Amino acid sequence: MRFAADTGGTFTDLIVEDDKGALRMFKARTTPDDPIRGVLDALQVAADALGVSRQSLLASGDMFVHGTTRAINAIVTGTTAKTALLTTLGNPEVLVLREGGRIEPFNFTVPYPAPYIPRSLTYEVPERILHDGSVQTALDEAAVIGIIDKLRALEVEAVAVSLLWSVINPAHELRVGELLAEHLPGVPVTLSHQVNPIIREYRRTSAAAIDASLKPLMTSYMEKLEERLRDSGFGGRVLMLTSQGGVLDAADVARMPIHAINSGPSMAPIAGRHFAFVDAGAEDAIVADTGGTTYDVSLIRGGAVPWARETWIGQPYRGHMTGFPSIDVKSVGAGGGSIASVDSGGLLSVGPRSAGAVPGPVCYGQGGTEPTVTDAALVLGYIDADNFLGGAIKLDRAAARAAIERVVAKPLNRSVEDAAIAIIDVVT
Repeated sequence: MRFAADTGGTFTDLIVEDDKGALRMFKARTTPDDPIRGVLDALQVAADALGVSRQSLLASGDMFVHGTTRAINAIVTGTTAKTALLTTLGNPEVLVLREGGRIEPFNFTVPYPAPYIPRSLTYEVPERILHDGSVQTALDEAAVIGIIDKLRALEVEAVAVSLLWSVINPAHELRVGELLAEHLPGVPVTLSHQVNPIIREYRRTSAAAIDASLKPLMTSYMEKLEERLRDSGFGGRVLMLTSQGGVLDAADVARMPIHAINSGPSMAPIAGRHFAFVDAGAEDAIVADTGGTTYDVSLIRGGAVPWARETWIGQPYRGHMTGFPSIDVKSVGAGGGSIASVDSGGLLSVGPRSAGAVPGPVCYGQGGTEPTVTDAALVLGYIDADNFLGGAIKLDRAAARAAIERVVAKPLNRSVEDAAIAIIDVVT
């Protein structure tokens, strides 16, 4: 028996494949305070439906494949760890200067993107290794310890280290890593030559920065997932979907969580290609998924899964480069849980903030007060309040209507229906 679970921003989906190859799907709420509980809840739903205990269900499995939007959701919504960057003295602008390039060469109205790690959290380390690996300037360990003292005072949650030519001679990066472990214990560190050993500075530094910012979230998540599955009776292999459309052992993803950025969405083009061909014999297809937090889209052409050699989070040159190739999936903060608001100038916006699973949309009755896309869809009759999730959840249409009226309709001087349509139009 095999299991495949996907943790989204709002719901956790589970597929159970029995020994005969038959597939069954189950669903439970995602639990943001403890996402692994959501996975175990979905397994409990499956066990109840199959008439067995969760312990015996898991004990009969030999593989658990997991995908999650947890990493990309954290980046899109700006909830990654407070991360510092340590780089070579004289090279602090690497995330600011990037590699150049514009989508629209003559459009100067779009502001230059902010660096992934703020300049205020970037520190210069006195050291210099040359392109042949020789040491021009020895590492100033006292200066590094002084920087670490500043990081501790700022309560930094993760550190990325990217020194010039560390891919040729990593001695200084390794020593900085040792000093961080000694003087800043418990704070995860990413060394650029370990996560992405390439020459191009921006890509290597960006990869290290993104990886470090995800470590407090994802390392704990992956380690606890495997531990709690074992405690619940599972004795098989735990695999994690990667941005490249493959899998890695959970322990490897815990060490380098950057590979899990598009963990959930990466499989959609592969599945979309399969079903487009099986159902319609089509070699061209648009594959789209509206989740609770993001809207993901990909394009199959000529039967080929799209592959991005240069993977950007957001638009090319305006977003952030991961430094790795991946299945080409674009994500924007526009999902069912995306929150609608009106600013002081009377402008309606939807997302990227999401109500997630807790408190969730107002209509879930879990304490949500800010109207979402799901609330607007319910008010307009796009969703059946009595048959949501097969009737497992009863939706409160009156509460959704009241929230839209208070937050959107009155400030815009429109009817509730017009306000709901406006929310759907903006997110669309």
